[in-house]
Amino acid sequence: MEAANLASYYSKYRLSARVPVDYVEVKFVHKPNGAKPGYVIYENQQTLYVTPEKELVYQLKR
Repeated sequence: MEAANLASYYSKYRLSARVPVDYVEVKFVHKPNGAKPGYVIYENQQTLYVTPEKELVYQLKR
């Protein structure tokens, strides 16, 4: 949940009440042949809906 909170806080949806965050096991992440650096596709993802919490982000920075 902490990672999902960080992802939602640093996204462009920071001010939204519920931010969808996808997560997936590493074995389901693949880079297509010839894809640009950083581009991946994934399957079998789960989605969490979290509310970005500023206080939690500051606690995790310490």
